[in-house]
Order: sequence, then C-alpha cells, then structure tokens
Amino acid sequence: MSGPQVDADGRVVVGVDGSASSMQAAVHGAECARRRGVGLLLVHVTPYGSGEEARPMADREVRERYGQSAARLVQAAADHVREATGSADVTASVVEDHPVDGLLALSADAVVLVTGRRGTGGLPGLILGSTAGALVQHALCPVIALPDETVVDGAAPSVVVGVEGRPGDEQVLAFAVAEAAARSVVLRAVHAWRDVPLESAVGGFGPLIDWSVVEAQERELLAEAVAPWRRDAPDVRIEEEVLRDGPATALLGASAGAELLVVGHRHRSRLARLGSTTHGVLHRAAAPIAVVPILP
Repeated sequence: MSGPQVDADGRVVVGVDGSASSMQAAVHGAECARRRGVGLLLVHVTPYGSGEEARPMADREVRERYGQSAARLVQAAADHVREATGSADVTASVVEDHPVDGLLALSADAVVLVTGRRGTGGLPGLILGSTAGALVQHALCPVIALPDETVVDGAAPSVVVGVEGRPGDEQVLAFAVAEAAARSVVLRAVHAWRDVPLESAVGGFGPLIDWSVVEAQERELLAEAVAPWRRDAPDVRIEEEVLRDGPATALLGASAGAELLVVGHRHRSRLARLGSTTHGVLHRAAAPIAVVPILP
C-alpha cells in the first residue's frame, strides 16, 4: 500500500471521515494545536489508491468523482474547524492508503494524533473502534482518544497521569507536564499499587505484614519519579496520589471529571496487544485519554 502523500511536519493530525465523532476530534485537535502553537492537519484517508489492497476503479470518471467527494469532505471539516475555533492554521489533505496505515505513517512526524474512541457500530463506553485501537497500539506519537461524551462533575480542572514506577515514566510525565502547563491546571500524578501475588502468597498471614511500610516505599517511588519535574517545571502544581488498588480502577476513579487522562503504552511488536491498564481505561474512561508511546 502506498504511503501518505503529505507530511505531518510537526503538526497535530486528525483523520476525518464525515462522522460526528471525527468532527468532534477535529475541533479538539484544533484546540490541541493552538495550545502547542502548531498547525492542524486534517486528513481523509482513502484506500482507493495504488497497491494490492486498493479496490480497482476502472472507470476513470467514477474515480475522479470519488476523489472530488473526498476533497469536499475534508475541506468541509476544515471550514467547520475554522468557524468553530477561529483557527487559521488548518490544512486539509486527502491521503491514498489504508486508513490505519496512512495515519500511522503520519504519526512519525506528528506531535499528536487525535481520534474518536468508538468506531461505527460500537457500544458506548465498551468497545474501542478498530482504527482508534490500532492507532493507540502502534502510533509513534501520543494519541488522544476522545469519549462519545465528556462527563463534567464540577471538580477542579486537572490533568491526571498514571505513573508506574518503571523506566519510561519520564516520557509519559513529560507529555503530562506539558499538557498541564498549556492548560494552566494542576497535574495529579497517580501511582496505584496492589501486590496481588504477595497477598495470595501470604494468605492468612496478611494481617502480620506491615502494609504501611510497603505503601511508604510506593510513595517514595512516586516522589522520585516526579521530582525532576518539580524542579524543571516549577509553575506546574503537581499533586501525588498513591492508591492501593488495581491501576485501571484507580485511574478511572482519579480521572473522573479530569480534562485529560495520560497513560503510557510500551511498544513491543506489531502483533502485541495493549497492556491491561491502557486497555481498561480506554474502554471505560469518561475523560479524553492520551496514550503516550514508551519507545526504547
């Protein structure tokens, strides 16, 4: 399959297909681009190009009409974004490729990809659309996946970030700190711990273990992870939260009403699945979710 005919060139990228979900993503992408001081690239990716998977279109007139329709679709999305946000730095392009492959190729040079979370025919809050799922798993830049509806509960604005206490946290925290700074909101760094294997192993001896010592160690781990950002980003207020719970459950609770939930995803192989925490929050969170690739 041919690659994209455009370059993301350090812009925010949104794939649009004319659906309400993609239009929501386009507007969100424009705000994201504005906060970063970069341009917005809206693309409509069509498989009607070259390559083995492209559907043959022998009738030149039909092919031309399809191309014109695709151009009108993405241009209409750009006009809508300009009207809704006042943004002038919006580029509209048509890319001939498989929708997933085309957007993944653009992710090599994009600062962020923005997508709706649910695909056509999905069940709200339960099923991650196939395109969004593939982007989250394999994109080379952070992907922001939007829920169908954002729940506002009156809580103070915040960005919530999951901190694992493992190598790669710095990449996730760098993105989260930048988001909190751009939004002028507090950053809530959440570290969840629950040693299920240990709890199962000790069984009835659990009450004899001083879990407060374990929790103190987890608090120290979180403090060490965020310490560089307290020094390097003094204007960002960082709150630390250590919760004895499963990571997905803890992050879902902490992110209720948040402007953004930030988690990491470790790139392994093309066939690797999402980690259980990332998978859990993507399917159930009411907040927009930024998945940051943790690259070697």
